Amino acid sequence: MNAPLLVIPLAIEWVIVVTTLAPILLPGKFQKSPQLGIAIWFTAFLSAGIATITVLVIAVWAYLDTWTALNNDELGSQSWFAALLVSFAPWVALAAGGITLALINNRIEPLIANSKEIAPLIAMTKQPLMHFMGTRVYLVELPFAFAMASNRDILISSFAKDHLSQDELAAVLWHELGHVKLKHFAIKRLARFIRALSPKLAASRALVNEVELLCEKSADRFALEKVNAPTLKMARSLFEN
Repeated sequence: MNAPLLVIPLAIEWVIVVTTLAPILLPGKFQKSPQLGIAIWFTAFLSAGIATITVLVIAVWAYLDTWTALNNDELGSQSWFAALLVSFAPWVALAAGGITLALINNRIEPLIANSKEIAPLIAMTKQPLMHFMGTRVYLVELPFAFAMASNRDILISSFAKDHLSQDELAAVLWHELGHVKLKHFAIKRLARFIRALSPKLAASRALVNEVELLCEKSADRFALEKVNAPTLKMARSLFEN
């Protein structure tokens, strides 16, 4: 059974379409449905990853087919030359696809802004503050507004606690609890893992930026089920200053 070489250009074309259109068409389109947006972003990249693996499998398959054909046909015969010629097809397609992706990446790169986030502080000293809806909240001695959710816990700085009203603090905690309940820590980590696998692709950087934004929008929607919008807005203003 011969390798289906026609699948290679189709799969490469799909990878090019995803990595070209995703960072151009998808950002900012799911502000009202952030969870749907996150699902669409990851589905697009998953399909591109499957297409890439398919190309590599077929390329290796074609190589083995060629090796078998060259060994079975007489050296220098017409069939031998035909098999040799066909053997170059998948690698030419891969090279063309790689060049195209590189050119597209250079065009898209300036369109993607770097995300702004507070890097987690290593060896941070934290003290138990309270339990909020079954989730542990830790106080961190920091001279600026800071709040972050991990897989199970919430961290908030002493500065934020001292400068927020009781209602505003609750709004912040509901927001961070949204991150915990919706597994945003794992989602963000997956996005960064995809970026680590393809660090030179502008599309993977767009994925990280957009997932960060959509997770924040999703956590806001979670909090707004428990607090009013003005209170959440006032609480957020402390972290934006």
